[in-house]
Amino acid sequence: MKKETIIQLVIIVILIITLGILVSLVVKQNKSENSMQRQGKFEMQEEKETKASDVDVGQEVTVSNIDLSQYNSNITITKAGKYTLKGEFKHSVLVNAESDVTLILNEVNIQNNLTAAIANIGTSELIIKLADNSNNTLSDGGASEYDACIYSNGKLTIEGNGTLNVYGNQEEGEGIATETNDITINGGIINIECQDDGINAGGDGGLITINDGEIYIKANGDGIDSNKNLVINGGNVYTMGSSIGGDAGIDTDDGFEINGGTVIALGTDMLEKPEKTSKQKSVCFSLNTKISNGTKVSLKNELDEEIISFEAKEDFRTLIISNSKLTSGTYYLYKDGEKTDYTAEV
Repeated sequence: MKKETIIQLVIIVILIITLGILVSLVVKQNKSENSMQRQGKFEMQEEKETKASDVDVGQEVTVSNIDLSQYNSNITITKAGKYTLKGEFKHSVLVNAESDVTLILNEVNIQNNLTAAIANIGTSELIIKLADNSNNTLSDGGASEYDACIYSNGKLTIEGNGTLNVYGNQEEGEGIATETNDITINGGIINIECQDDGINAGGDGGLITINDGEIYIKANGDGIDSNKNLVINGGNVYTMGSSIGGDAGIDTDDGFEINGGTVIALGTDMLEKPEKTSKQKSVCFSLNTKISNGTKVSLKNELDEEIISFEAKEDFRTLIISNSKLTSGTYYLYKDGEKTDYTAEV
């Protein structure tokens, strides 16, 4: 073998070894950086979450008429009774009483960037009453163990003839939620937009009961989610789960009944049908392709009579419709006035 060839082979071997060493160093550096990033991200998440024990109880308030704009920190109600709230506030209203508390919301605007806007941290029932013709807005933020804009450890009831706008902006936060307890809605115009479930009875679950009201839910999780069950007896309910996937308009662990009212529930790839014990009939569709946001959707019977129509506010692929006009028969789904191939038997 010529001397020049040997030298060339030696140079090639040296280059290969050097390249291998460089690649190994780069891989180790990337692994180290990724590990540091993951650790940093984890530490940031740990620092970001507001523990229940870290929420400042603020000032104890005992007066029955509370102007929130007069306070510059969290307030806590510790005595049972009725309290009327008004004004703007950038903190939390906490309830920690031994007996039931009623909060009457009368033109309230609460925007909290760290945790729940209203949190019942005790185990007694919290009743939220919407004053007649009032317009109330609640908004939360951050990431907290009180992981809903309205959070309750005890039973929660919402009633009245006003409007309640709920913006659940916490990371993976709900709109209205309890921890292993019941939620009852008896009235009001309730608009919910949130990062996770719209209305949620979490933990070991609770019964969610809707007796009346106008309820609109746009959720990035499930629209209504109970770790036990749900009963809808009346009202108008329009609930939308995430359009991305994995969520439903209605999701329960122990089933749900529709006994009255009007229900439109939109989802993506999950469809839970109402129990056969329901006193009002329903139609359910699981579509092959999504119906797009902005589409006018109609349901008609065999006589071409319109049962209900609505405009889709999200993309959806699963649909539940229930109202008092449904009787036994065949029903047809329409998109923007055109009859589709989708039918449902009742």
